[in-house]
Formats: sequence, C-alpha cells, structure tokens
Amino acid sequence: MKVIIDLIEDIREAIENETSFSLVAMALKEHDSGELIPSWESPICSMKIDEETKRLFLFLGKGEALGIESFLESVDTLPNKTMMHEVLLSYSKEAKRIDSSLIGFGESFEEKKYFLFILEEQGE
Repeated sequence: MKVIIDLIEDIREAIENETSFSLVAMALKEHDSGELIPSWESPICSMKIDEETKRLFLFLGKGEALGIESFLESVDTLPNKTMMHEVLLSYSKEAKRIDSSLIGFGESFEEKKYFLFILEEQGE
C-alpha cells in the first residue's frame, strides 16, 4: 500500500519536483519466472479524494495526462492526516470499475513521464 506522502516524497527524490513530467500508470504482468514486465500504460487524467474511505483515487483516461505541477499543487495543501490516505489507480474494464493498489514508482527522464506501477489484474 502506498500513501499520498510516499508519492510526494518519491516525486521529490526521483525527479526533484520537475514540473515538465506527466503522471502515467503502467500495469506490470508477472510471468511464470516471477519477472514483472510492462503490459500497458495510460495517462492519469484526474483525481479525487474520498474522505470516507481515506483514499486518493487517480483516474486513467484518454485525455491529457495530469502534470506533476498540478498534482503537487493539489496535494501539497492537504491536511497532514490526509497525507496517509492510500493511493489507488482507478480504471474501467468491460464496464466494471477496477481500483488497483500501487506497487511502486518510476520515471523516464527521456519521455518526461513519472510512472505509477500496478499489477495487472488476472485475465486482462
């Protein structure tokens, strides 16, 4: 489980808050050997905090990816207790909403992308 403060700290350390980066989801698929390989990627286009479930939902979409600058502006002003909310990636598959926990972060300086990794759901 990754929480908001984990994400903020990794952005600070990995890309030094570089505002030209965009947020992108990448699903990883586990092979029989146990190796994780990329399966698909999609831009993260919006976000919503659910205080009731104590979660931050990041929604995938076909539009323009959310930039690091606007993401940090949105989360930097949150109250301290909210920083411990779990971060989930939400997307639709066959008209069903899937909320996936993050398993890690990464970056591509060449592509100016900051990746949030999830495990691909079985059967995708």
